[in-house]
Amino acid sequence: MGGASRDFYRAILDYQPNIVHFCGHGAGADGIVLEDDTGKMALVQTNALASMFKLFAQKGVECVILNACYSEVQAEAISQYVNYVIGMNRAVGDRAALAFAVGFYDAIAAGYTLEEAYDLGCSQMMSFREHETPVFKKKNLIDSPIAQGVIAVEDVIPPNPYQGLSAFGEEDADFFFGQEKFVSNLVEVTHKQPLVAVVGPSGSGKSSVVYAGLIPQLRKEGNWLIESFRPGKEPFVQLAFALVRHLEPEAGETQQLRSAVGLASDMLQGKITLQQVISRILERNPGKRLLLVADQFEELYTLCQVQEERERFADALLTAIAEENITLVLTLRADFYGYVLSYRPLRDALQEFTPQLLSSMKREELRQAIELPAQKSEVELEAQLTQRILDDVGEEPGNLPLLEFALTRLWEKQINRELTHQAYEEIGGVKKAIANHAEQVYQQLNEIEKKQAQRIFVQLVRPGEGTEDTRRVATRAEVGEDNWNLVSYLAGYQARLVVTGRQEPEDTVEVVHEALIREWGTLREWINANRQFRTWQERLKVALREWKNNNHDSGGLLRGASLTVAGDWLQKRANEMTQEERDFIQVSARKQKRRWQFITFGVSGAFIVVSGLGIFAALQWWQGEISRSEAISRSSMALFSQGQTYDALMEALRAARVTGRSPILLFTASLKGRVGGHSRQKG
Repeated sequence: MGGASRDFYRAILDYQPNIVHFCGHGAGADGIVLEDDTGKMALVQTNALASMFKLFAQKGVECVILNACYSEVQAEAISQYVNYVIGMNRAVGDRAALAFAVGFYDAIAAGYTLEEAYDLGCSQMMSFREHETPVFKKKNLIDSPIAQGVIAVEDVIPPNPYQGLSAFGEEDADFFFGQEKFVSNLVEVTHKQPLVAVVGPSGSGKSSVVYAGLIPQLRKEGNWLIESFRPGKEPFVQLAFALVRHLEPEAGETQQLRSAVGLASDMLQGKITLQQVISRILERNPGKRLLLVADQFEELYTLCQVQEERERFADALLTAIAEENITLVLTLRADFYGYVLSYRPLRDALQEFTPQLLSSMKREELRQAIELPAQKSEVELEAQLTQRILDDVGEEPGNLPLLEFALTRLWEKQINRELTHQAYEEIGGVKKAIANHAEQVYQQLNEIEKKQAQRIFVQLVRPGEGTEDTRRVATRAEVGEDNWNLVSYLAGYQARLVVTGRQEPEDTVEVVHEALIREWGTLREWINANRQFRTWQERLKVALREWKNNNHDSGGLLRGASLTVAGDWLQKRANEMTQEERDFIQVSARKQKRRWQFITFGVSGAFIVVSGLGIFAALQWWQGEISRSEAISRSSMALFSQGQTYDALMEALRAARVTGRSPILLFTASLKGRVGGHSRQKG
């Protein structure tokens, strides 16, 4: 056998074989090559391999065949514990190795001893001139000092059965304990309802109960097609990519991706319906049901900012489940339940098909999650350690990933296959384990990398507005091209603080779990210090996306106070914006400048015209008032000449109100005019 080291370890403990046959790559004296927990090729050192077989020998392993190049050193080390071990003293060809295996197992089946089977296997390699390549090692029947050249063995830590901050996957089902009752009910409901919503707080294990609980049980039934996806910022693309694997199973990944993009566009525009796609898939797989898992359904609201697209996507899913032979399972964070209910069709569906509510695990369930994986790996917990951990965990929602991470760290510090109180204190207990780990990783960075880390993590958190702060998937451009090497390190096996991925055509990154946002004090400080900027930036992203979706219509550009604020942030934080965001602000500024120039020119011209008209109107008015005043004055003089002195004086007052001149002066002027007139007549 070959494969992942954890699977290798499990298989021996679960099946307890008499013979272990390894086919794979050797690395000389250093060890043999298996996969690590991340799926990458990793070296299993000779002492670690020998330590494993020290335990395996107690489980009944009698013989080990290392069908790997230059594996004689490992065979020697293992032979300290296992009765019979066969290794290779040099490189061995595939055909020769196969011939040896056929001869060896034919002899075993015929009842020969292991030594006789070894001889027969070697004889089958003569035609390849490799009959001297296998070497036979036999355990000393009497304990004796370790021979010179044999590698001394220390107890090596077995593969970790806990998941840390990651959700349990389908491949981890054998180590998923504590939720058996919920999973059993979930299986029953899935057979009855076309829509099954698993709702619970962050960290309650929603994804784990689906992937490591529900799906493995449904696979055993043999009549399910199972696909899963996360909505992301382009939900139709993610859904299409999940389905196209069943439409075009023969196509390569690149071709499937092209097909998925085209299919997503057609579904978004209504050219092809989701139920048509599903019908086609089921036609290709008669007698099957389709289980479609929409994991982390809240991404439809945190990442997809276009309301019309969100509603079309929800409508497509709801219309599809009305057909037969399809079941939709979605996982949803409880604090986004209100978002789902705000859309009437989704609310009606959840009212019809009862959601499955997942909360914190009970104390006994948590006990199983702690103890049973360790027991399965032949590791014990020191007395009262489980109770201590349980007391620290409590039953608050969201503590399950912190428990798993603490157990992961604790596992790495085991001594002689025992988890101890001292090690638990060293990692800082349940609540501080993740924060301590993150801080340790951060403090090991140099000053430049620390600044880069802040720049990265600030972009990985979406500030809450009425809800908790949440993680977000950021693109390579958003965290900065120059920071991507650090992102790769933070995603690596030693750090595991972020997870990288790809949403064509961009690389993406997100924090490994929202527990990191809640518990890491340094990150909380960064978020609070940058909250105003990041809240504004998230709104800017929405405006930018709407402007692009509307074919860059000028009506979608920033203006007024919004543009003033954007200009201020651009001046202060331009290096933390994408090129698209900077361009959007600058295009808005140029558009507003042209708008103001046009308005200024128009107002200036209008002022000149209005001013000219005003002066002309004022002159006309004044001339009219003067004419009116003169008419009243003549009336006053006429009254005076008739001896009506009082009435003449009142008319003079009226004229004064018109012209603003003194009534006495007006009356006197009228009188002088009258007297002057008489004098001229007399002369």
